[in-house]
Amino acid sequence: MNSTDLLSRLSSSRRLRVRLIRNSERGTLLQASGLLWLSSHVLTMTATVRDAVCPALEGHGALVPLQSDDGDFWMFIPDVWDALNEAGSCLTRFSSGRVIYVSRYDFHPDRLVGRAVFRIPQLPKGPLFCTPPVVEALSGESGVTFKQVWQPPALNEQIPKT
Repeated sequence: MNSTDLLSRLSSSRRLRVRLIRNSERGTLLQASGLLWLSSHVLTMTATVRDAVCPALEGHGALVPLQSDDGDFWMFIPDVWDALNEAGSCLTRFSSGRVIYVSRYDFHPDRLVGRAVFRIPQLPKGPLFCTPPVVEALSGESGVTFKQVWQPPALNEQIPKT
């Protein structure tokens, strides 16, 4: 299910019910974290993490409460933002033309101004892209890692002068 479908279902019906898994398939205790795995295109978090990262996420998607007997959990569904520079990226496509994989990302720097977190329309169920404010807000949490996929041009080259 893509994020748009997920958001419409959550806003038109009852809360999504989740269960916290505390042990691995082998029975070993899993490490506790404020960030939980639900899907690669949403952030799922405890209320404590929500409070810490909310200022960076505000205005960039929808924050939805989840129903659970295991605690107070929230899901952040980021906006889709058309920032990918397809000409400068390395894309693999299906025969239909739809993008299946991006091996090298290039973004339009001017489209990222003021963006904190987003997904791209070419990969609606794909990865979540975070800019430094979100990375900084989440970097202290266990169970999360970030991979830099794009190095923006020098600051004075980012936005064309008019």
